[in-house]
Amino acid sequence: MGFTVESLKQAMKYMVESQGFDRVLNKMKLLSATPGKIVCEMKVEEEHTNRGGTLHGGLTATLVDVVSTAALLYTERAVPGVSVDMNITYTSAAKMGEEILITAQILKQGRNLAFATVDLTNKATGKLIAQGRHTKYLG
Repeated sequence: MGFTVESLKQAMKYMVESQGFDRVLNKMKLLSATPGKIVCEMKVEEEHTNRGGTLHGGLTATLVDVVSTAALLYTERAVPGVSVDMNITYTSAAKMGEEILITAQILKQGRNLAFATVDLTNKATGKLIAQGRHTKYLG
């Protein structure tokens, strides 16, 4: 394994505390990690919402991107890869104040490509908020 849980936490902390775009996720917390699967949580706050007061679709896409990349880092190869395709299906809204779980699972890592799925669910009810698929080029 390229990363320990502690080094994965540090890598994620580095990403969200940077001056780059990923800092929008600075309130996300890593809950658990097993090889190829990680679970994070985040409370939807005003800074995460659209004009309707629900989780912004663009932030949902960022969660899919960042959390699936972290799951890739927590595999034997420990390579983040480069995005080649990402799609998201939005199934319900997450309102301000709600806690959400972000679960990323690596479906397959080949020689050049990796495939991941990410589910965003309401922590209290388990209701699916969005599901993303992410394909990354590993080089």
